[in-house]
Amino acid sequence: MRKVQVVGPDHRLRLAEIGELSALAYLADGLLDSSDPYIPSLRDAKARAEQAILLVAASGANGEGAAVGTITVVPPHTPFSEFDGDDFELRMLAVSPLVREQGVGEDLARAGIEKAVERGATRILLSTMENMTAAHKLYEKLGFVRLPELDWMAHPGATKVRCDAACLQPDGTCVDGGHRLLAYAWVPAK
Repeated sequence: MRKVQVVGPDHRLRLAEIGELSALAYLADGLLDSSDPYIPSLRDAKARAEQAILLVAASGANGEGAAVGTITVVPPHTPFSEFDGDDFELRMLAVSPLVREQGVGEDLARAGIEKAVERGATRILLSTMENMTAAHKLYEKLGFVRLPELDWMAHPGATKVRCDAACLQPDGTCVDGGHRLLAYAWVPAK
């Protein structure tokens, strides 16, 4: 596993790099366009470092070098929580398009799980866009299971809404340009 490190809120240059990498990963895959209201959140790595646990994987063996991936570990009841309850969450996994399929995403997800468990997580939740099929495969490989009852819609400029037929067009897309998010959970082995 490559070295994955916590990035604090005082690492200005690294935070700027992580923010741009996060946005680039979503934009390069066509998951969002540059006008999507989620892009500023992806770019705001400083807020994630202040209010959650921001992890980065770098190109150098000892954690130096360019950022090639990032993930955010979200403690329960904090500003980046997407779910109610006492669960930790993994959010905003992003890997540079230049290093895809080299295990960076898996290393980051495993490090995120480890950080959450170190802090007492008994369950870890995450949301993933419906069309992020590579991410779904990764999460399932790591032991995450689908929780359809926690699926939700991210609507532009609004709070989240649980998925229902009223939110969806016949092709499964959101009626107002939002995104359907699928929920997954991971529970440590006993």
